[in-house]
Amino acid sequence: MKNIFDPLRRILILQGLERAPGRELSNEMIQRLLAACCHRLSVAEVNAQIAWLENRGYAETERPGEGGFVFARPTRAGIDVALGYARAEGIDPPPEE
Repeated sequence: MKNIFDPLRRILILQGLERAPGRELSNEMIQRLLAACCHRLSVAEVNAQIAWLENRGYAETERPGEGGFVFARPTRAGIDVALGYARAEGIDPPPEE
């Protein structure tokens, strides 16, 4: 089932990745980032959003070991969407700051 907040969550994730030191965040840090924006998601739901972005070429991931951690980084296309230089279906444009 589609959630009407998914496009907003995806731009928040991309913006968080673009602004993070080293442009990388773990799934748990993304979970905290979204919670700070009033989007409380389980780690499984966060992983689903990361996978959605990865499948469309907006993020890359690394899954070290068996601890359940997923580390995400934006691709060049993901950075362009995060900064508002490009638009992508299924991802809201960056909110006005």
